[in-house]
Amino acid sequence: MKKDKIITKTEDLVYLILSILAILFIVFETVDLIYIFYKEVSRFKFASERPLGLTGVPIFFNILITLEILETFKNHHNTILSKVKIILLIAITAIVRKIITLDIKHSDYFMLIGIAILILSFCVGYYFLSKKENVE
Repeated sequence: MKKDKIITKTEDLVYLILSILAILFIVFETVDLIYIFYKEVSRFKFASERPLGLTGVPIFFNILITLEILETFKNHHNTILSKVKIILLIAITAIVRKIITLDIKHSDYFMLIGIAILILSFCVGYYFLSKKENVE
């Protein structure tokens, strides 16, 4: 019994430290995203042929993924079902981030089908977990 209490307290401490680091990461990434957005918008000209850059998209998704991880930390005492749902949501977000920055012109056909199957399987899994959680 005492061993379980020590493990629980240690987990809580680790989650606290990781949460603080994640919050600092989010703050720094948000400042960086604002700076990049300002830089891109200030250089943009309607008359130019160059489109507005998407350099901030990976940073945006890094922030989203970190927020989802924080949500996992916040709910670490909840049921395993909710943990798995959050992890699936993080995985879906990470894969979508990669797809947005992927160069489709130079991608293999089978790789694109594999990515589609992976996303579909994660989404179906998330759907069934949500449905099961609503039943309970």
